[in-house]
Amino acid sequence: MTVPASPGTGESSFREPDAADVARRLAAVEGLRVLERIGDPVLTALTRLAQSVTGASGAAVHIFDEHYQRRVAAAGVPLVDFPAQDSFCRVAVQTGTRIITADAVADGRFSYSSFVNDPVPVRFYAAVPLRVGGGVAVGTLCAFDTESLELTDEQVARLEDIAELVRTHLELVRLATDLGRAATLDPLTGAVNRVIFDDRVAQALARRRRRGTATVVAVIDIDAFKQINDAYGHQHGDAALQWLAERMQNGLRGEDTVGRLGGDEFGVVAEIDEPRDTALEALFAHLKEAPEGFDPAFTVSVGTAVATDEDDVHSILHRADAAMYLAKREHKQDL
Repeated sequence: MTVPASPGTGESSFREPDAADVARRLAAVEGLRVLERIGDPVLTALTRLAQSVTGASGAAVHIFDEHYQRRVAAAGVPLVDFPAQDSFCRVAVQTGTRIITADAVADGRFSYSSFVNDPVPVRFYAAVPLRVGGGVAVGTLCAFDTESLELTDEQVARLEDIAELVRTHLELVRLATDLGRAATLDPLTGAVNRVIFDDRVAQALARRRRRGTATVVAVIDIDAFKQINDAYGHQHGDAALQWLAERMQNGLRGEDTVGRLGGDEFGVVAEIDEPRDTALEALFAHLKEAPEGFDPAFTVSVGTAVATDEDDVHSILHRADAAMYLAKREHKQDL
């Protein structure tokens, strides 16, 4: 049995989503973090399966951010993005319904799109919305062709099955990412936890021995942190920790690591080409200054150690920690 194409309306019946709908979709997309994984091999394999099942020349997984249709996986077509206003898939996302049309050129719902006005227009189009947590449609699994096609009931059912596999994969990757973050990050500050930080130091020391690059470890501690908690409350103390962690993370390179060692003590490990690095020195000097934008202002003490051939994780952290306490004592004498 052949499934008839979804009926057209004579003109586009698409209505712009309201702000609340957009906010829910954007929050769901951000939670999935799928836009960080363009060309995911599992999603790519599923688009190839959708292409085979429908007989279409192209198939794709599209995810919508605020302004664009992001093609995160595809078969038969390149990984390119399009303005959301021009896409077919926005209709499926907004209505939350499956769409199958044998000839989009004759389907008034798509009269707004350049894809039906090209010299070689898209004609066949089939899309299944991808709904995640709470039923929010974040995108589609779709197939398309410049030739008209008719799908059987069996083909439509298999396309629905593939869309469910896409949705399940997106949710599983999100869950695995969340579990990984929970296992590696300090929940308050977003810095890596002590176990992961020690491991990053160990890896840096191993690379130093192989490549001859310098490894610098720093320990950073908020001065008089107990007084901040006692005077302003633990919520204010937590905010100070978050502020400091963000300041360090923003000031470092992507390959450097910020870790929370415990309490108000943080660590930094960085691999550099020579023992002295002006960017790191500038960051640590900047951290020692009273922070701008946080009230009341606080200061920090910083101790650094450059790895030697004799160092292991414990010894280099111990030396950086000792340097930090020396800086703290000198700081108290200056006050």
